[in-house]
Amino acid sequence: MLRRILCSMILLSIAVTAQAQIGRSRPTASTEPGYWVGLSIGYMEGITTTDEATGATWRFGYTSQLRATFEKTVSPGTTVGLAAGFATGPLTYYAANQFTAACPSSCAARADITQYLAFVRSGGGGGWGFGSRFRPTFNAEGGVTRFSNFRDRIAETSLASDGGSYDFTVGFGAGIAYRIAQISEVYIDQSYDFIFHKQSSNTTNQSVPRLLTFRGGFTFGF
Repeated sequence: MLRRILCSMILLSIAVTAQAQIGRSRPTASTEPGYWVGLSIGYMEGITTTDEATGATWRFGYTSQLRATFEKTVSPGTTVGLAAGFATGPLTYYAANQFTAACPSSCAARADITQYLAFVRSGGGGGWGFGSRFRPTFNAEGGVTRFSNFRDRIAETSLASDGGSYDFTVGFGAGIAYRIAQISEVYIDQSYDFIFHKQSSNTTNQSVPRLLTFRGGFTFGF
């Protein structure tokens, strides 16, 4: 009887130990979230261009841009995504006709600048140290930019524009990101976009408007 009890206890102990070994989870490498959403605020440098539809000249000053992003992880440290940026920029509006009632010759105005872009952002998952929290980032983007809702800065009178055409845009940028946690990151970067707006046929030898934006933001993974 005692022998049976001892054998049963030994077999039970072996079974429990084996089950514990099977059920014990092995350490796994940390993985990136599949998707990211982000928000940033940027400093947008002014640009100057002419408008084919109205013959007017737009001389924009600097302004701020609010930008939202949605990204998908395709490999460690690399994402593809969509971005939507919104800004209202001050400008000096030079009318093609100096007898224009809303803006004789020139006037202080403002207009909305909207961007819809697809982008690739990469920087490697290894980081620069400090627990691999810092890493460089590089991005390329393409899409459209829209200038619309031109109005006098004081009286809010509408000014002639092309109705808000969507101009092909392509750009690139670089920055630094800091991983706060596995699913959150803050970053600063600088992008340089070329905006192919149809310029006035009366003006020649103008370069493509280049929009420089310096921004800081955060992303959250899920």
